[in-house]
Amino acid sequence: MTEVMDPGAAKQASATAERAVNQTLMMARDLASVLARTAKALEQSATLAEEHAERRERAGRKEAAAEERRAAGRAHEAAARARAQAEEWLKLLEGGES
Repeated sequence: MTEVMDPGAAKQASATAERAVNQTLMMARDLASVLARTAKALEQSATLAEEHAERRERAGRKEAAAEERRAAGRAHEAAARARAQAEEWLKLLEGGES
């Protein structure tokens, strides 16, 4: 015997699913925004580390300058990862909103 779903229950399930999809899209947008802002902050940190490295180099502190350059490199890498993740979320959003 085949059971038929109550039309009211089907409407309620559909509305609940739509709310869940909309909430997920909103959270994905927020996450992409946070990741983009994080990438920007990391790039600024890398720039500051590079400036510190130059000052330390001019002051003759080669080891300290090298450490600052390594920190700048790590910040650039982290920024690139954050930017790539933000772009991935935005691509997923484009597919989910069409």
